[in-house]
Amino acid sequence: MKFDGTAITNFIIGSLYLYLFILFIFILYVCWRYYLKKYKHKQTANRINPKVAEEMAKKITQEAAMHRKERREDNNQ
Repeated sequence: MKFDGTAITNFIIGSLYLYLFILFIFILYVCWRYYLKKYKHKQTANRINPKVAEEMAKKITQEAAMHRKERREDNNQ
């Protein structure tokens, strides 16, 4: 049985593409894990106390009501 040089070369090149594809998937996985570790931790640290959030909402609604009242007074003049 004779082995042709092109058959062996095609096999090696085909294998390289497979290994490069596997390497690419591995690099994507490592980058994704790094991204999650770096940025997801920051997102969980920014939680607001529910009581503080409620007070902020009250203040915003009060300021909105005052703003509407001032606009009505300005329009009536």
